[in-house]
Amino acid sequence: MAFSKRSTAKRRSGFTLIELLVVITIIGILAGIMFNSGLFSFLKSAEVKKTKSIFRAWVTQIYQYKETYKHFPPVLLQNQEGDPLEIGQNFQEVHDRFLAALKGREWDRTNNSWIPLDQYRDENKRSREFHSFGEDEFGENGFLVDAWGGDRIFIVVDRDGDGLIELEATAFTNLKDALIREYDSQIVENAGDKLKFIHEKVGIYILNDGGDSLNVFSWNIEKYLEE
Repeated sequence: MAFSKRSTAKRRSGFTLIELLVVITIIGILAGIMFNSGLFSFLKSAEVKKTKSIFRAWVTQIYQYKETYKHFPPVLLQNQEGDPLEIGQNFQEVHDRFLAALKGREWDRTNNSWIPLDQYRDENKRSREFHSFGEDEFGENGFLVDAWGGDRIFIVVDRDGDGLIELEATAFTNLKDALIREYDSQIVENAGDKLKFIHEKVGIYILNDGGDSLNVFSWNIEKYLEE
């Protein structure tokens, strides 16, 4: 009878050890999930900050361009105010004119090098360099990209000089749709028409279209989404 009690005690001790191992395993899995989630959030935040920093640098240099020439680069005046100009692989001439305006040289995508201004001299008649454009601002195909490799970058400027840019209807709708991918739809709706107005003379942004890129704006649009 005593032998039976000792066997039972051993079995109970064994089950306890197994249960302990299971708990440890679960804790390890949860810790891994939390670490990966935290790492993802950290990387996402870093990519947003990097892209926003680059956009703000471009905005600053566009202001410098305007101070020098007394007007915005001609390429940025193609559309009506509030109708975003897209630079990227789908709009190569617009993209290359933008580079010429801020760099004062033309971009040779074949050789990944800068050459003297020629066909885009009207964008920067004095060939002055306003922005140097680092390697990390370009993607593998030689186009300007965000931190995720997306090249759909939009630019709007204040054409009438009132210090305010009102996005046209389609651009405003696209912006709201993109914000809803990252914010509660009610928060976006509550912000309403505040999102339509950019209280700066230049706005540069990318939109979350369901791909890798997230929403990034050169201006502080987030303040309307925190109220």
